[in-house]
Amino acid sequence: MRNGTAVLPESRQDPAVRQRIEWAAVQVFADSEFHQVTLQQIAKAAQCSLQTLYRYYGSKEALLSACLHHGLEQLAERMLDHLAGIDTFRDRLSKVFWVVLDFFDRNPQMGRMMINSVYPGRWGSDTTPGQQRLTELFLSVLCEGQEQGILNSQVATPILLDFFYGVLLRISQMHLLRGRPGRMADQHGVLFDMLWRAITV
Repeated sequence: MRNGTAVLPESRQDPAVRQRIEWAAVQVFADSEFHQVTLQQIAKAAQCSLQTLYRYYGSKEALLSACLHHGLEQLAERMLDHLAGIDTFRDRLSKVFWVVLDFFDRNPQMGRMMINSVYPGRWGSDTTPGQQRLTELFLSVLCEGQEQGILNSQVATPILLDFFYGVLLRISQMHLLRGRPGRMADQHGVLFDMLWRAITV
């Protein structure tokens, strides 16, 4: 609770208002670093009162966490949908890689928000259910590859995940930061081949 206003349980909040606030917040967080953003800016962009923001989220940190959670939940859902029915491990991992590139192609503001406002410490702590779910999904796919003797097992699965994430997020972030034309997902094949050669036995 901030500003003396109690946060409403989500069950009592208007989903349409919540969606409008979070959409506006992503746009604002995408354009400025977290410490530069004010709740007044977000309230103006969402066309709601400052009191509504406090009643729905309580703080700027909680609002950012909600935006991150829902973005990563969408990514996890898309990934699960796309992985259904894929048999070979290489194709499964390739699809994971493609889904992330495609997600940032479709949601560049979400990517910019993550660059500007989500600091490295937040990724390490898996603070939202969306982050936890996505991390568990990535780890399960990589662990499967190690157990089958396909992926390098000389490092622990979380380190392999860091390597995979490092390549994927660096490509995605720099594409957005540099304003490069075209879709990253269109280069998925050659990019994944490079990564595949690096992590397989």
